[in-house]
Amino acid sequence: MTSHGINSRPTSSSSLKHRKSQDEKPSTAYDTLENFGEDTDFHGVKRIIRRDYSIPRRLVWALFFFIGAGLLGYQIVNRIVYYFTYPHVTKIDLVFEPELQFPAVTICNLNQFRISNLTDDDLYHFGQDMGILNSTFDLTHPDMYSTNFSERVKNIDFAAIGANDSAEFNVESFIRRAGHQIEDMLLLCKWKGEHCSAENFTHEYTHLGNCYTFNHRLTGTKHVSRKAGTGNGLKLYINVEQEEYLNFAEGADAGLKVLIHAQEDPPFVKELGFALSPSQHHFIAIRREDLINLPNPYGNCFSGTLKYYDHYTVPSCRLECELETVYNECGCKLAEFPSNYTVCHGHQYFNCARPALEAVEHSDRCVCQNPCNVTEFKHDISSATIRPSTVTNLQEMHAHLPSGTLTSNLIVVNVYMEALNYKTIEQMIAYDAISLLADIGGQMGLYIGASLLTVLHLVEFIGATVGKNIKPSKEGSTKNVQVHPAA
Repeated sequence: MTSHGINSRPTSSSSLKHRKSQDEKPSTAYDTLENFGEDTDFHGVKRIIRRDYSIPRRLVWALFFFIGAGLLGYQIVNRIVYYFTYPHVTKIDLVFEPELQFPAVTICNLNQFRISNLTDDDLYHFGQDMGILNSTFDLTHPDMYSTNFSERVKNIDFAAIGANDSAEFNVESFIRRAGHQIEDMLLLCKWKGEHCSAENFTHEYTHLGNCYTFNHRLTGTKHVSRKAGTGNGLKLYINVEQEEYLNFAEGADAGLKVLIHAQEDPPFVKELGFALSPSQHHFIAIRREDLINLPNPYGNCFSGTLKYYDHYTVPSCRLECELETVYNECGCKLAEFPSNYTVCHGHQYFNCARPALEAVEHSDRCVCQNPCNVTEFKHDISSATIRPSTVTNLQEMHAHLPSGTLTSNLIVVNVYMEALNYKTIEQMIAYDAISLLADIGGQMGLYIGASLLTVLHLVEFIGATVGKNIKPSKEGSTKNVQVHPAA
């Protein structure tokens, strides 16, 4: 019997494949996220998306996870902000050595020019600038000078000198000649108990005129101390020659200006030196400090080069800046400045160059950055009154000195190492990129149990998901064909 109630419809193979694909449900976004949660190492994520957990339980885990993620975000921001403050710490260390290089010792008389060495031409060119003469070439304070000097000034024919005046008056030779000489000032010198002399000092032009440096870099000798204390240092007996002092502002004080500095540093005595008064025995205990500073952004030191100095220091930088300022204004330089510029002649020196320098000294110009590496010498000074017997013995040794003048002129100086060690003060980076990454990694592990590989897994998951969604879908062209048999 033939049944007419059932239609028999054979199905092609393509139709079977299509029906099979319809039976397989496509994965949802939740399915994809669930698969990731089961596979990831993020703490709590597995419990948030598990289907067998109740909704309240999953919500509690979600709350804990997002609290942890929020704390992690706060800590990451906090650490990044701290990193960009570029913090540094300072390390202080004390280094002991069997011997230490002795520093350079520069001494200058507080009086720049000796009155007995001033020629008639000197008085004509610089007498008014020094405050010795007024505009009519008379002594400004006759009572401050000896009778012989007053008579000498009265007898100078300044008009004749002016008629033959030359603007090419050599100021450099004038400073060298008219200033105090180390051969006259140095009465006795001892280095570690052995006699030394004026030949052990190197002449330097400074803002104070003639200055003299022991252990100068140009001598090629580097004196060292192998023991601390006065017996292994420098001892000087200095005559400051007050009878030669000029009575003007620059010569108002009597004594010496001293600077203890590294050999490679130019002597910036006027600005950085300390004063020693006559009739005193001064004990100067020195200690070395090495400073190592950080450049930007962790500090503000400068490690560049200079035009006229091999080693960058604040004094060398300021001298170069002052040089350029004076040269730009006057077209010449002062004798103490480096470079091959012409030294100012005649009235240029006092009427242009000196005022230009003083303007810089009293302004905010020529401010220099601290060097990244610098050696400094700190000092402690103690003083005692010189005994009359010391003066008497020296007076006998130097019979040419005016009788009775040495008592008010003598300065005795001991310069020595306080100890055979030096302090290093080093700035160090407190928080670098490695520390930042370590902190972020530690916080990730603490709050959400993640590591670098966990993050890479998340990145991989996001990339794969996005790539799958934007990938052009392949359109299937297979059509279902139904075959109906003939009735």
